[in-house]
Amino acid sequence: MNKYKIWIDEAWRWPWLWAVVACALCFHPENTPSKEFLNQINDSKKLTQKKREKLYAQLIELSRGENPKVYFWVWVVDNYVIDEINIKQANKEAMRRALVELLRKIPNDEITTVMIDGNDNYAFDELTKKPIFIIWWDGKITEIWAASIIAKVFRDQLMNTYASLYPDLWIENHKWYGTKKHREFLSDKWKVTGIHRASYKPVKAILEAKPKLLLHICCGPDATVPIVDLKKDYEVICFWYDPNIQPKREHDKRLWELKKICEIEWVEWIEWEYDVQNFFKKIQWLEATPERWEKCTECYDMRLDRTAKEAKKLWITYWTSTLNTSPHKDLEKMFRLWDKHSLKESLEFLKIAFRKNKGFERSVEYTKKHNIYRQNYCGCIYSDTYPGGKQQFLDKLKEKKK
Repeated sequence: MNKYKIWIDEAWRWPWLWAVVACALCFHPENTPSKEFLNQINDSKKLTQKKREKLYAQLIELSRGENPKVYFWVWVVDNYVIDEINIKQANKEAMRRALVELLRKIPNDEITTVMIDGNDNYAFDELTKKPIFIIWWDGKITEIWAASIIAKVFRDQLMNTYASLYPDLWIENHKWYGTKKHREFLSDKWKVTGIHRASYKPVKAILEAKPKLLLHICCGPDATVPIVDLKKDYEVICFWYDPNIQPKREHDKRLWELKKICEIEWVEWIEWEYDVQNFFKKIQWLEATPERWEKCTECYDMRLDRTAKEAKKLWITYWTSTLNTSPHKDLEKMFRLWDKHSLKESLEFLKIAFRKNKGFERSVEYTKKHNIYRQNYCGCIYSDTYPGGKQQFLDKLKEKKK
């Protein structure tokens, strides 16, 4: 009596999504399918989708009844198991379980060999002899082609179901592989679905990526400690918007120092326009108010409003400012402003007092170490410490308003 030969093939080993599928198959040694049918079977990758589906349906039909011509079983090991035990072991488990189920239909002592396309060299406790592994058999053996057709069509049908559940993922186009379209979809960790293989390097890198944070910068020295501390947990992007700084050469000098710090710390920066006229319009009629009063509040508000809008535009949820590094700033007043803009733009502001835990002292040490310019006034020509003399500007302003 002829003996049974079992062939095993798998599908979905390398894609980034969901399960690995294995099919164990054999033909009845004395009741084989017709030569006409066998001649139609080919490598699944060389068949059209329509032809594969037709052969798949025929193979299933040949496996039915009391005297089937084909025996097969399919087993699926999902992405959660893959992430837990790795793809090689998950592939082995899918093959093992498909084999176990097939052995329920065939007496074990009537099996001559179990052959697997690949080079993993698995051993199965359910077999008395180790399987034979040969690479690229799917290009030569009809049974391997049949197993491949079943595994692939079974996989594709499942894939179509998930395509309807995740229409934005474009599964029908990339077939779950890491194509350019797939990589573009996975722009951040919120796009990773429950069917992604989280242990795969590209997906894992996205999941482990630090969340982005937009950090408003008021000056280089005040930026030092926030950048150093925040980049441990966030991908920091510095945002320079300070039209309150005059004259223009002072503004540019401070911006240059920020760029130097960003290069030292390997962080990105964004430079916004120097719309100084809007600043003067914002504080109009408040020029003579004392430090930390209405003039400063309007200045903070203008810069924070612009930063919040930029964060919203860039789809960055987290934001904060270096304004709370200096001991000269009113922290409670700024926190109220930050709450206002966070609520308005649906953002999450980090209320961190960078001046605490010797933040100011650390910034002084950093600037000395890296030769960073430290200014001696906030930047506003109406500040009490403006080196050009606040009073002369107020006198000119008074003359202008008469």
